[in-house]
Amino acid sequence: MCYGKHWSGPLSVRCKDSNINHAQEALRRAKFKFPGRQKIIISGKWGFTKFSRADYAKWKSENRIIPDGVNAKLLGCHGPLANRQPGKALLSASVAEAS
Repeated sequence: MCYGKHWSGPLSVRCKDSNINHAQEALRRAKFKFPGRQKIIISGKWGFTKFSRADYAKWKSENRIIPDGVNAKLLGCHGPLANRQPGKALLSASVAEAS
């Protein structure tokens, strides 16, 4: 969810899918505290990452996503094999072609 204020930039709220209604209501009530038009937007991305929800779930099931703080890294099929974790050294051809 993103709550935009025209004078200081957006305020982002990250919550579980089960709590979206509560966060949306809280932002709806908070928007009366600021002058001007305020928008509440529900993002299609997973958390604060650049990945869509469907892609994130698919890559997470394939063990291609590595947590990196509040973000996530996507494992590609390039780079030194010595830096990969055991069991994640090689990607199958179908997975490598899909990305």
